[in-house]
Amino acid sequence: MDHPSDAVVRRLHPLLVEVRDALLRGLTVSRAIHAEHGWLASADRHLHHQLVRREAMERLRPYAEHADDPFGTQLELLEPGNDNLGLPMSGLILRTPTEVLRVWHSEDGELPAADTQGLREYYAQQPTAQLHLQLPLDAVPGDPARRDNLALLWSDSRRPGRDPELVRLDLVRPRGYVGRRVDVDWHLGLLDRLRRSAA
Repeated sequence: MDHPSDAVVRRLHPLLVEVRDALLRGLTVSRAIHAEHGWLASADRHLHHQLVRREAMERLRPYAEHADDPFGTQLELLEPGNDNLGLPMSGLILRTPTEVLRVWHSEDGELPAADTQGLREYYAQQPTAQLHLQLPLDAVPGDPARRDNLALLWSDSRRPGRDPELVRLDLVRPRGYVGRRVDVDWHLGLLDRLRRSAA
C-alpha cells in the first residue's frame, strides 16, 4: 500500500519539477548579481534568499496567468490583480485545487516555528492516517474547497566555484504544533526522487 505522500508526489510531480527548476534559476541569478557587484552571498544570506525567491516567482508566474500553459488554470501564484509580492521572508505560496504549497528556505530541514497565528492555522490539520481511517458514517461533511497544507523546504550549496545546486528539496506535511514546535505528519526528500524520474 502506498504511503499517503506517494500520491501527493505523483499528483504534484510536474509542479515540483517546475519549482525546483525555478529555484535553480533563482540561484543562478543571485550568484550573477553578487558576482557583478563583488558581493559575498554569505555576508547577507537574506538578500541571497530573496533574490532566489524573486526570480523563482517570475519563472512560475506564467503558469498562473495563462490557461494554455501545462498547469492551465490549476495553479494560483498570486491573487488576480495583486502585484504585491509579499514580505521578503514569507516564501512562495502556490495553490492547486488540492493543496496549498508554501516554499521556504531551510538550512536545517525544519519548518518555521509556529510563532504566528497564520503559521499555527497553516500547520493545524488532521494527520493523513486519521483522514484515511474515518468511516463514512462518522465523517463530518467536509469543505469541498479544503486543501492540504504542505511545505517545500530548500537549501543550496555555499561552495564557491561550482554551479548553483540545491542540497535540500523536501516536501513536508504538518499536522499541528505544540508550543512553537511543529508536529510533522510526513517528511520526504525529493532531490533523488525527481532525478530518478527524469532519467
